[in-house]
Amino acid sequence: MCALADVADGKSRVVPFGGSGFDRFELIVVREGANVYGYVNACAHNAVPLNLLDDFAVETNAYRLLCDHHNARFRFSDGYCLEGPCQGESLTRVPLAVRGSRIVVAAA
Repeated sequence: MCALADVADGKSRVVPFGGSGFDRFELIVVREGANVYGYVNACAHNAVPLNLLDDFAVETNAYRLLCDHHNARFRFSDGYCLEGPCQGESLTRVPLAVRGSRIVVAAA
C-alpha cells in the first residue's frame, strides 16, 4: 500500500485502495508513533471525503483527523468523532499492520 516512511508521526496519507470501479475507495492512513490506523475516507456525517482538496492527505492536529467540510475531529486510534455534527459516531476502520518497512492491510 505505502511505505511507513511515507506517513510521518502525527500525520496522514490518503491512498487509493481496491480494484477498479465501485470496488475502489480512498483509504486514510494515520500514524501515531509506531502504530498505524486506516479508515475509509468518508466523513461519518454524510460520507464526503474528509479532505477538501485532492492533496493525498487529511489535515491533522494533536493526533486527530479533521474534516474540512464539517470541522469534525476524529481520534487517530479508533476514528471516534470527538467534536462536530457526527459526535459519537466513528469512521469506518480498515485494519492495518506494518510488515518490514511497508504498511499493509491486515487480516480482520
